[in-house]
Amino acid sequence: MRLTSSLKPVLWTSLAILSVANAESKSDSDSNLTCDSPIYCSGDLLKTVQLAKIYPDSKTFVDMPTKNPSDQVVSAFNAIGVNASHDAIQKFVTDNFWEAGKELQPVTLKVTENPKVLDKIDDATLKGWASDLNHYWANLTFEFNTTFLCDGCVSSTLPVSRRFVVPGGRFREFYYWDSYFVIVGLLVSELPEVAKDMIDNFLDFVDHYGFLPNGARIYYLNRSQPPFLTQMVKVYYESTKDEELLSRAIPILDKEYQFWQSNTSVEVKDPKTGQSYNLNHYNVENKSPRPESYYEDYQTVQNGTGYNQTQIESLYADLATGAETGWDYCARWTRNKEAASDDPNSYQILRTLDTRNVIPVDLNSLLWSMESNLAEWHASKKTKRAEKVSGNLSKWYQRKAKERLEAMEAVMWNEEHNSFYDFNLSSSAQNVDFTPAGYYPFWLGAVPEDIAKNYTILSHVFDEGNKTLNEYPGILTSSLHNTTLQWDLPNGWPPLNYIAIQAMVNVDKLIQKTKKKADSVDLLGLAKDLATRFVSSAFCGWYETGGSIPGILAQLPNETDTGHMFEKFNVENIGVAGSGGEYTVQAGFGWTNGVTFWAFDTFEGFVAPNCTTT
Repeated sequence: MRLTSSLKPVLWTSLAILSVANAESKSDSDSNLTCDSPIYCSGDLLKTVQLAKIYPDSKTFVDMPTKNPSDQVVSAFNAIGVNASHDAIQKFVTDNFWEAGKELQPVTLKVTENPKVLDKIDDATLKGWASDLNHYWANLTFEFNTTFLCDGCVSSTLPVSRRFVVPGGRFREFYYWDSYFVIVGLLVSELPEVAKDMIDNFLDFVDHYGFLPNGARIYYLNRSQPPFLTQMVKVYYESTKDEELLSRAIPILDKEYQFWQSNTSVEVKDPKTGQSYNLNHYNVENKSPRPESYYEDYQTVQNGTGYNQTQIESLYADLATGAETGWDYCARWTRNKEAASDDPNSYQILRTLDTRNVIPVDLNSLLWSMESNLAEWHASKKTKRAEKVSGNLSKWYQRKAKERLEAMEAVMWNEEHNSFYDFNLSSSAQNVDFTPAGYYPFWLGAVPEDIAKNYTILSHVFDEGNKTLNEYPGILTSSLHNTTLQWDLPNGWPPLNYIAIQAMVNVDKLIQKTKKKADSVDLLGLAKDLATRFVSSAFCGWYETGGSIPGILAQLPNETDTGHMFEKFNVENIGVAGSGGEYTVQAGFGWTNGVTFWAFDTFEGFVAPNCTTT
C-alpha cells in the first residue's frame, strides 16, 4: 500500500491509537485464550472417542460437560487406553460426562404479545402463523448455567453474563453471523433488550479474546465468522438510538477490525494491469480435525488419502477456514465442482478445498462497511476519545474504505456479467460462478460511483439471479452446482435471500437516481416476489411438519409435531427442507424466524399459499 507523505502520519498515528486502545481494553481474566483442553480440543482422548463414533454427530461429545474433575477424566481415559473397545469407550463417556448441552438453561422471556408488525399482515392465516412464530423467541432464548459442575469439572462453553438466542437443533450455543439475522427479527418483534444483551455478549468476547469466535464454545477459539458485528450495532442503533451502547461498541469494533487486518490481509495482483492491492480472505491456522466435526474431518483428510504431512495440515486448515466463511461447505471453495457418484459423504470433493486462496466478495464488502461506518462514527464523535484521535481515525478509515473499493472494482467486478465475483489467487482470475455473495456490495453500498450511476449496468445486475428464480419455484439458491454440499444447489438459505432482497431494493433506488426510464426493470417487483417465495417456503415447511392455528388452520392428519422452521430450504419445491452437509437439517430456527419477521415488516400484501399445490 502506497501513501503520500501527507497521509502517512495519519496512518501510523491511527495504528498506534488502535494498539493502545486494544491494550487498554484487555480483560484482566486469567482464562486461556486458545483451545488447549485435552478433552475438547485435541489429544488422544478426543481422537479415540470421536473416531469410535459413539454418537452420529461429532458435536455431541464436545458439548458434554464432565461429571468428574478434568484430571480424573483424563486418568480414567488413560486407564482404558487408545486401543479400548467400543463398549469400554462408551462406558468411559457415560461414567464421566453429562448429556450434551446440560449447561444450557432456558430463560423466562415475556414476548411482546402483539408487536406492530402483526398489523401489517392482512391475511388471517399468515397473521396467526406470525403470532405463533413470535412465541418461538421464548423457546430459543437461554443462558449458560454451570453451577452444577463439581470443583475441577469442565465444560466447553465460553462464559457469558447475559441471555442469548440460539439457532436451534444441534446448535446449543450462539453463533456469530447467525445472530445478525436473529437481532433483525428481535427488533421487529419489539424485543430490543434481548438484542442488546446479545450485542453486549459479543462486545465482551471481542474485548476479552481480541476477536469474535465462531460460536460460544472453546473449540471455536481458532476461528471467527463473517464480521457482522458492525452491522448488528448499526441496525440496533438505528432502531433504538442507544448512544451508550454505540459509544461502548466503537473502540471494540476498532479492535475487531485490527484482528481482521492483522490475520487475513493478503496482496492481490490485478492480472490485467499488474497493480497490487490489499484485500482480505478467510484464513484459519489449523493442523487437526475440528473437534465438533472430528470424525468427518478425519475421514476426509486421512482415510486412505496417502497425503504427506504438509498436505494433511493444509487440508485441515482449509476445512477450518471453510467453516469460518459461514458457507461450510460449497463449490465456492472447491477446485472440483462436480460430485462423485460413489461419494455420499462428499469426502472426495472436500479434498479439493482451496478456501484460503479465495478472496471473497462478501467478506470484503463487510470490511468495507466496517471501515465506512467506523469512519462515520468516529467523525460524529460518538466515542469518549479525544476529538483529534477520533478525527484521525475517521480519516484513516475513510482512506481504507476508498482503497478497498478501488481494489474490489479492479479485481472483483466483471463488466461482461455486470457482477462482482470472488477472486482466486490460485488461478489469478475471478471465479465466474453465480452466488448471492455477489449481491453483498449492493446491499452494503460498496458500489463504485461509475457503477452506481450507470443505468445500463444497474439494470442487468440481477440478470443471473432472475434467471435462477425463473428456473426454480423456491427461494434463491446459493450456487448453481449440485455437489451434495449443503451450501450448493438445491439449497437456498434465509440470510442470503435477505441480502439479495435488500440489494434489489437498493439497486432500484440507484436506478431511480439515474432518472432513466426503467419500465423494463422492476426490481421492487422482483424483491417482493423473492420475499413471497421465502414466506411461502417457511410457512409451508412449518405447516407440513404439524403447524396449525386454532380456528383458522387445522393440523394435517397424522402429524404429532407442532411445526418447524428450517435452517435452509430446497429451492426446487416450496416448503421442503434443505439437505446435504455434515449434519441433518436443523429446526428452530433463529435466522429463518428473523428473516420472516423482517419480510413481514418490509412488504405488504402477502397471501398464505396453498401448500398442497406449491
